[in-house]
Amino acid sequence: MGRPDLLNRTLGFAGSVAIALGGLAAGALPERGDPFAHWPVIRELRHFPLVAIAAAYLGIALLCGAWLRLRRTLDEHTPADLVRTLLCWAAPLVLVPPMFSQDVYSYLAQGAMVHEGFDAYRSGPSAMGGPFAAEVPAIWQNTPAPYGPLFLRAAAAVVNLTGEHVMLGVWAFRLIALAGVALVVLCLPGIAARVGVAPQRALWFGALNPLLLLHLVAGMHNDALMVGLMTAGIYAALRRHPALGAALISAAALIKAPAALALLTVLVLAPRAWPRIGAAAAASAAGLQLASGLGLGWVGAMRTPTSVRNGLSFSTDLGLLLGAVGWPEPMQIIRTVAAVAGCLLAGWALLRAPNPVAGLGLALSSIILLGPVVHPWYLLWAFVPLAAGLRRVPQAAVWGSVGLALFLLPTGAPGFPEAVVAAVVGTVAGLLYLRMRPPVAVPLAAVPAA
Repeated sequence: MGRPDLLNRTLGFAGSVAIALGGLAAGALPERGDPFAHWPVIRELRHFPLVAIAAAYLGIALLCGAWLRLRRTLDEHTPADLVRTLLCWAAPLVLVPPMFSQDVYSYLAQGAMVHEGFDAYRSGPSAMGGPFAAEVPAIWQNTPAPYGPLFLRAAAAVVNLTGEHVMLGVWAFRLIALAGVALVVLCLPGIAARVGVAPQRALWFGALNPLLLLHLVAGMHNDALMVGLMTAGIYAALRRHPALGAALISAAALIKAPAALALLTVLVLAPRAWPRIGAAAAASAAGLQLASGLGLGWVGAMRTPTSVRNGLSFSTDLGLLLGAVGWPEPMQIIRTVAAVAGCLLAGWALLRAPNPVAGLGLALSSIILLGPVVHPWYLLWAFVPLAAGLRRVPQAAVWGSVGLALFLLPTGAPGFPEAVVAAVVGTVAGLLYLRMRPPVAVPLAAVPAA
């Protein structure tokens, strides 16, 4: 690794440290059981949350800058170099409180409900109450869990292990998220190599993507495990184990249902093994479903996330606009039309893509972007297979990753004017630093071996 790449690694690490510092003081902090509340410096910084938000956004700008600069020298790296860079960038984010989302508290509350025998597919956390429910935002207090039974059983196991200790439960969920990220990192290079894509480019866009670091590591969303199992399933199919691949993807779908689309990829990769693939997928799904003992209530509860309107869903924004100008009840119509269009585009992408892995990424992109609700981390469902399947990542996806990395406040709560100003100040400070410290150009012959 040459000197410019060492500088990029250091720049990204500095960005992650600034993000972590901001998260310790202005992350999605718990109301009780916060072990950092009385730490020197952190305790004082919490009296100035706008400074912490600015620090987090300064860090995001530096991290995104390091990621974009790293792209220029990918051919000089080995996959192992990039994994070491990923570990360096992720390390500061591993021990901090949740950031950019409060979803982990819902995971804990739903796990506690299952552990105590409540039906989390019929009631929200308020039905049981307790320390975990107290941490759940008001919008989710009375909504059922939208996740598959495999994840709810994992959540119940976490609560059984950690008891009512909120931060112990949070860190347990971070370990689960890190396991999903590890599967992505382990499987992406092999998938890419088998479809003719440079493994370094796949790791750069799929694993070192700022969205993954911010929302799967710092935010610890259960999408990490879903995407990890889905990626492992595709890798197994490419390694001539299509039945195993189908079983892993079925497990991913019992965390979040969109992963089931990857079964089409396995069928295309192993056209002569359709009976085995179907049997393995059905046996895995049925076995895990029955073992969970939670029934099929999760199928109906999947509409729960549509109650959020954050401005990223084209169909929801259009429905709101038409409703504002006087159209009667436009939301359901627009969302239905957009969902149908997304499915049609997904089918076209599966047929026209250069390979089945890229087809999966393009299909998921269509479904996400035309869906009724879009969160920044949803794009990782598509970006991971796109990273492994496309030889050249579209610029829109690259800059979209940067833009979405800046979309959410570290508190995980809706923004207020002062917080937005602080975020802008931190971002501008980061951009000015990057402007003053342009990439170092060193002739290859002059770069010493690392």
